[in-house]
Amino acid sequence: MTQVTYSFDNTIKQTIQLLRLQKHQAGFPFMIESRGELNSNQAFMEYANGIIEVVEFDKEFRSYSFVRRLSSIEASEIRQKYLFGV
Repeated sequence: MTQVTYSFDNTIKQTIQLLRLQKHQAGFPFMIESRGELNSNQAFMEYANGIIEVVEFDKEFRSYSFVRRLSSIEASEIRQKYLFGV
C-alpha cells in the first residue's frame, strides 16, 4: 500500500493559485485581503495584466472605488508576500 502525504500549506497555495487563475481567465480581478497593511475597508485588486490597485469598499462592502495604483516594485512585493511568491 502506498502512503500519501498531504501538505496543508501546499494545498492552500495550490487552491489560491487556481482561484486567482480562474478569476483572471474570466476577466475579473483577484482580491488580495491585507491584514494590517491597509485600512479594514480596503483591499488589493490584482488584474490579469499584472496591475495591482488599492480599492476602498463602501459600508456594505457591495461596491468599491479606486484609491491608487501600486508601482511595479510594490506589486511584486505584494505578490511575494500574499501570493506565496507567484
